[in-house]
Amino acid sequence: MGLFNAYATFLADVNLLLQMAILLILIVSLRFKFRHNYMKHGIIMGVAVALHTISIFVVMVPSLMVSTGLFVNLLDRLALVILPHAVLGSLVEILGICLLSIWILNRRDPKACLKNRTTMRATITLWVVELILGIYLYILLYPSG
Repeated sequence: MGLFNAYATFLADVNLLLQMAILLILIVSLRFKFRHNYMKHGIIMGVAVALHTISIFVVMVPSLMVSTGLFVNLLDRLALVILPHAVLGSLVEILGICLLSIWILNRRDPKACLKNRTTMRATITLWVVELILGIYLYILLYPSG
């Protein structure tokens, strides 16, 4: 019995809440970026990447590992959502860790991070697309009716 849907697992609902929290954290982080407080921006983005990593390894990968028959038909709607969601999630995770590493190594020099502005924008865009796919995946996995 889930929090949002009687058919969803508790863990799925907690993960959905975590994803919403990560989105709020990203928005707060962007506010600090626009105020040119790059130190707080970097710290908060680090929290978002850490939470994303936890979500991937504690919820998503184990869920995928125990699922059977998901990829029997690659043209199935569920497979067509899971595959891009997983690919985008992996890409976002890698980019997030890379950007975080650049920030950690250059904390005192905001210009070093600004050189990666295009990568940062691409990462946040992909993150939002991944989140939308994740919400759609939740709806597909746990239909309310």
